[in-house]
Amino acid sequence: MSQEILNKRIKTTNDLRGIVSTMKMLSSVSVGQFEKALKSLKQCNENLYLAFQGLFVQENFQFEVPEISKQKNKVLAIVIGSDNGLVGRFNRDVIKKMQDTLYDQFPQSQIKVITVGKRLAHFNFPKETPKLACYNNSNTIKEISPLSNVILAKIHHSVSHEGFDSVWLFYTSRQATGLKVQAEQLIPFQKGILENLKTKKWTGRSLPLVTADYKELFSAFIHEYFTLSVTHALTASLASEHYTRMIHMQQAEKNIDEKLNELELLYQQMRQNQITDELIDIVSGAEAISKIKTPLDKSVKNA
Repeated sequence: MSQEILNKRIKTTNDLRGIVSTMKMLSSVSVGQFEKALKSLKQCNENLYLAFQGLFVQENFQFEVPEISKQKNKVLAIVIGSDNGLVGRFNRDVIKKMQDTLYDQFPQSQIKVITVGKRLAHFNFPKETPKLACYNNSNTIKEISPLSNVILAKIHHSVSHEGFDSVWLFYTSRQATGLKVQAEQLIPFQKGILENLKTKKWTGRSLPLVTADYKELFSAFIHEYFTLSVTHALTASLASEHYTRMIHMQQAEKNIDEKLNELELLYQQMRQNQITDELIDIVSGAEAISKIKTPLDKSVKNA
């Protein structure tokens, strides 16, 4: 490798490092934004549970979650992946979680999927699972809510008109120990959540005053619960995606720095060798000239 080619490689590697550093910084900023949104959603979820509890403490309120067929002949899976690259096995892991969860629990069921993420739509799902719909993932926080409403409308239509009796959410979330793919049952509604709230003691100084119709209010709370669940899944997946990309860019930056150090060291060695060769040529030339001059000087003196 010539010194000129090596110099070009060093320049190209430096340019690549700049790109990687910029991508890492952008991912880091995005992670912070989505993590902040997740904290807000957590607070909204806690407020919703308080609203449920405030309804349960009313003397005349009795709630019944509609029973859905337990045979689960038709299962709908909402699989949330990544729209962009540089995230490793992000999409493959969420598909594998869906496969391990649904095909093991419901081997005789008809399973269809709704994919969120344009790359995810091109993956081969197990047993050629049909896709009811494919949506592009959100790129900003403002786009999450409209996308959530679209998905909820599609779920409502599928359950009402196509007879799906089980709906699941599959998405990646960031845990204390790292990233984890979550499998969350959305329908049938998990009664245990409300049963726990019903038995929980009200900690307020006075009971809440409810003037609206209990059934309408309870139905609105259930709808809000579904909305928060889908919105949380979309937000958690995006936060995990950007976190994964940030980690990958950080590792890539480290590898580029190591490679850059190797190239710069090689360049210094080649430069040093070149200088050494030039010095040797100068010394050799000086010695050759001195040998040529010696006989000539003798001849001049003799004359």
